[in-house]
Amino acid sequence: MSKAIIQIDGNNFYASCEQMIDPSIKGKGLVILSNNDGCIIARSSEARKMGIPMGTPYFKLKKKLKQLNIAVRSSNYELYGDISNRLMQLLRKNCEELEIYSIDEAFGTMKRPKDKCLYQWSSNLRSLVYQNIGIPISIGIGETKVLSKISNHIAKKIERNSGIFDISIIENKDYYLNQIEVDKVWGVGKKMSIWLKGRGINNARELRDMPSNQINRKYGVVGIRIQNELKGKLCIPVKEISSAKKEICVSRSFAYPIDTLEELNQAICKYVLIASAKLRRNNQLLSAIKIFTTTNINSKDFYKSEATIQLNIPTSNSKVILEQSLKLTRKIFKPYRKLIKAGVILHKLQGNQYKQIPIFDERSIQEKFRHKTLDNIIDNINKRNKSDTLSWGSSTIKKEWEPRREKLSYLKTTKIERIPSVFAN
Repeated sequence: MSKAIIQIDGNNFYASCEQMIDPSIKGKGLVILSNNDGCIIARSSEARKMGIPMGTPYFKLKKKLKQLNIAVRSSNYELYGDISNRLMQLLRKNCEELEIYSIDEAFGTMKRPKDKCLYQWSSNLRSLVYQNIGIPISIGIGETKVLSKISNHIAKKIERNSGIFDISIIENKDYYLNQIEVDKVWGVGKKMSIWLKGRGINNARELRDMPSNQINRKYGVVGIRIQNELKGKLCIPVKEISSAKKEICVSRSFAYPIDTLEELNQAICKYVLIASAKLRRNNQLLSAIKIFTTTNINSKDFYKSEATIQLNIPTSNSKVILEQSLKLTRKIFKPYRKLIKAGVILHKLQGNQYKQIPIFDERSIQEKFRHKTLDNIIDNINKRNKSDTLSWGSSTIKKEWEPRREKLSYLKTTKIERIPSVFAN
């Protein structure tokens, strides 16, 4: 009980970011749409209470949303990423250790005071985040990651908890564990939950108390870890350094189907440049590239294709990646096919601290140095301004078939001219 695991989660994160930057929609129903304004991927708590379901295509609910006066926003990942970075920096300053788990979630550790109670610390942290960033968070506290996730779920579910719950200092833990369905337990996937329910295990308490040999025979160490974490035995520690990415994927759906090689080349070039910039930010190199595209799955002449190339020398250079990607694009393109989506995946990533160079080819070394300098200049200019301030000519795509973002908020936190203005008489 000397050290607690803290799970911190941004409430309705995408919706909260939009409400933070635009106070006119604060406290009102709000939904966020996926790429191309397709489906509902996030909702404010007010929209949830109005019965707006997740994952439903926007066009099916367009009329209902208007009748209920629910605001609609296109997904603004630049905004969400910036707010996430600010949130994680603030959490890192107030936790002993911090592991960033996703864009709106993190695990932390804190030593418990003499009275074992972390409610005051949690309350202060919630106030600090709201004061500095403007979004609400929930805090779950437990002896393990699994228990802290359950605590966070309870903190959100029960209003009187004020967004904070510590299951470790509760005498009757079983009362709360009985309320958590087994498929809501962190680490329990769909197949495992079906298997457990088939054996009468329906909630977290029953999973904790079931015979260990049964779950061990079926799921081995993975199942035993989950069960032991429910018992309060720490098996999955907090890791301050996130593991390096194994691949980088950038893909988009088009506003309307495209059917020419020129258009597909332009799209792939744009996605490659986004992916290669991410690669360099992560201080990584790639050894393989995959390009893919597809038509509508429901079309009569459904077409899906992909191609991969292995590189002899790992690289992060945009020029090299572009050249190889365009070769692959020509392989997968088929005339008269109405393509609705394309993307690039950078595979076999490794750190750039041990970059291989050809020691007997001085001209090649000089060329690679020039390419690296060019990439650094482009990255720095785009970082200071916006992501596409400076780019390659081949990536200039037609605006009309870029993904639709008709409901995109004009307001931003990354550009000074987009910060809201407040006028006082």
